[in-house]
Amino acid sequence: MKNIEKYLNHYAEPCIAALHSFPSDLRFTHSVVIPAYKEIDDFVEQFFTSILAKQNALMVLVINQPDSDCNQVPQKSLFDAVCSRGNIIWQEGFYSLVQVYGCNSSILILDSFTLPIPVKQGVGLARKQGVDTALALIADKIILSEWICSTDADASLPDEYFNALSTLCINTVGACYHFYHQCEHTETHQANALYERALHYYVAGLNYAGSSYNFYTIGSILAFTANAYANVRGFPKRSAGEDFYLLNKLAKLGDITYLKEHTIKLTARRSDRVPFGTGPAVNHIIELQRQQLDYCYYHPQVFVLLKEVIVSFSSLYAYRNDLNKWLDNLSIEAKEGLLALGFERFISKQNTQNNTNAASNRQFNKQLNVWFDAFITLKFIHFIRNDYWPDIPLNEAIDKAPF
Repeated sequence: MKNIEKYLNHYAEPCIAALHSFPSDLRFTHSVVIPAYKEIDDFVEQFFTSILAKQNALMVLVINQPDSDCNQVPQKSLFDAVCSRGNIIWQEGFYSLVQVYGCNSSILILDSFTLPIPVKQGVGLARKQGVDTALALIADKIILSEWICSTDADASLPDEYFNALSTLCINTVGACYHFYHQCEHTETHQANALYERALHYYVAGLNYAGSSYNFYTIGSILAFTANAYANVRGFPKRSAGEDFYLLNKLAKLGDITYLKEHTIKLTARRSDRVPFGTGPAVNHIIELQRQQLDYCYYHPQVFVLLKEVIVSFSSLYAYRNDLNKWLDNLSIEAKEGLLALGFERFISKQNTQNNTNAASNRQFNKQLNVWFDAFITLKFIHFIRNDYWPDIPLNEAIDKAPF
């Protein structure tokens, strides 16, 4: 496809240039991309002793470390351990292709630790390097499935991990698998369980409000089509939040499907690999629990107000030239939240660009949904939290929620 070719020529990472000599006679049905930093090879053992290894898959393993870390020993140890699992049948640039003993799947290792990646680009760049690699091999028809899976070293994948994607409808551009955390260490397990409840509570709040951006943003449970990935120009190069921003862009192209029947088990653990996300949140919860303090989260009223806004959007087009009249029908909290986000500028821009025919109505509502995306939704929630409804203990929030 032309958009994939354009992406590979103009936006892909330079590392993929080395793929020009990749063995052209090889074929893989599926691909899964895993960034790994300070990991041991247990996850590789688990994958290649599972049913998935019999499904002709290519694991693109990006062994990376930030340039703020001078210790390459963990990454070199992982590299050597993975290479020992099979025969190296191709090497070029920073790539090594390992044909794993006893199965028809392989590992394509990308060394992103010998020359470390910029710390500010972190796991976002590592994921982008890996997915760009898979995308290039899809374009060359070496990987046959259009779906690219993204996960992490702490994930145990279900047997239907790849097959589940074949049942999705044509409008689907991305998918999130069901998930849960597990850990034998009681303190860490309990902290992860609480954080997991917060994640479910947040998505339940978005569903209640009628948001189009009601998905989980966890990098280890994602899959997306090659075409859609190219259209949104790939993972953003960020040290955290790369999954949120990618999904936010993908959701503007098509459906993000929740695969609730297919569960990924995530190892619950403390982590300092990223500045925010599951690991840091678990660290924070553990410290609160040790001080016998509550873990607080969004008050359910923020989702009630979000729902008020989203429901009211259905009549906005009719009032686009008399915005104050439309705003007067909202609660003070909802009105102030919208105005703080530059809502008036958005309406003014739409009035300038659109005419008054029926097609304009559809275009207006489409642009409204694009503008009020996952990022603006989160900013609205934070405004309401900061100015009107502060966080309360999570368990209390769940008990009070109307959803």
